[in-house]
Amino acid sequence: MKKITLVLTLVLSMLSTVSHAGLITITDISATGSYNGNLAVLNNGIVPGEGTGWTNPVNVHWYGTQTFFTFDLGSLYNIDDILLSVDNNDGYAISWSTDLSSFNTLFSIQSYWGNIGNGMDTMSTNSIDPSNIYLSNIEFSTVQARYLRVAATYGDNMNSLGEFQVFGSKAESVPEPSSLAIFALGLIAFAARKIKK
Repeated sequence: MKKITLVLTLVLSMLSTVSHAGLITITDISATGSYNGNLAVLNNGIVPGEGTGWTNPVNVHWYGTQTFFTFDLGSLYNIDDILLSVDNNDGYAISWSTDLSSFNTLFSIQSYWGNIGNGMDTMSTNSIDPSNIYLSNIEFSTVQARYLRVAATYGDNMNSLGEFQVFGSKAESVPEPSSLAIFALGLIAFAARKIKK
């Protein structure tokens, strides 16, 4: 019986090491092109109120589609969800990269897709978000990335980004829970067989 308890304790400790999605700390934010405002507001944990004006100091705003913002996560992560606040009447593209040279589209936001008709609009890919900001149109499958980029793609050329939060887990070689469960069953069977002998 002591062996089974030992095996179960080992398995439970292994399962507790499996990474779970959480808020990822962004290590650096850079911009290419002209913009107005302080880049620090883009990831300070303060989401602008719904309908906030696009030039409000809680946002970074810019004109045209030549400016983009790059978020460095510091290392490779499994990206599960994103929360962002953008000016509602413009289109935006969110893309990802592992090496900062080749970017792939993660999702696009079309104008007026959010919950409001004017001003800053907060959107999330988390379907269980309790604040009613989930937007199924921007849902994506998990990707491994170090860099994320936000760019305006069309609209009235008066664009704004108020907050950008990334959720996921560090990309490590941690066994999948199902693999651990199979391993645990094997250990339990082995221990039970030894006890019977």
